[in-house]
Amino acid sequence: MRTFLRLLICITGFSVFSTVYAAEPAEIRAQLNALHSSILSSEMAAKILQLNVQEGERFKQGDLLVAFNCAEQQAQLKKAQAVVQAAEKTYEVNSRLTKLNSMSPLELEMAAAEVSKAKADIALMGAVLQKCTIAAPFSGRVAERLVQRYQYVKAGDPILDILDDSQLEVTVLVPSSWLKWLKPGYEFKVFLEETQREYPAKVKMVGARIDAVSQSIKITGTITGKADDLLAGMSGRAIFAAAHD
Repeated sequence: MRTFLRLLICITGFSVFSTVYAAEPAEIRAQLNALHSSILSSEMAAKILQLNVQEGERFKQGDLLVAFNCAEQQAQLKKAQAVVQAAEKTYEVNSRLTKLNSMSPLELEMAAAEVSKAKADIALMGAVLQKCTIAAPFSGRVAERLVQRYQYVKAGDPILDILDDSQLEVTVLVPSSWLKWLKPGYEFKVFLEETQREYPAKVKMVGARIDAVSQSIKITGTITGKADDLLAGMSGRAIFAAAHD
């Protein structure tokens, strides 16, 4: 028995529904996406001294990925540390003089304020120096390296596009009318063009908003079982064995 279905067609990033007649099972365009992905950017203007990963290379959470030339900032930190030492000595002397009634309490308070100010400068330089390196926020792989070693970058310039491929999600846009029966836990299959293989999957999450124009909703699924040949960005067809539209 043939069932009237509105199937999703993805063309150059735009989603539209084409009215066709299709026999069950229903097949809809699907894509694999990394659960975690990020573009790491520079937080300062500086020259890159270390760029420790290549495209496609794996890394672990906390690994040093990028290091900048921060010789000037390190010199400023040493200067701030020297200022603190001088301010603390001045405060100690003024404290003794105050006890001997040779200095007013106001002058002692001003000396204490100078110590606090100098310590604040150290804290500020410490915060700046933390920007001199970029550590991996999660374990994963480098999708794209956007700069080269010894390149000068400005604050905000993208450096590395990284992703966590240990957890890949299947993204599918389905007719909103399927919400009557398509729920989390529903099992389906995914055929990927790059591997020419079919994988079992199940619905993990149903989107929170229906697109009023296309009357579609995004669902997210996960591949069930072991599949070491999958990469983020692979695409193919989600196969639903029982479309009750």
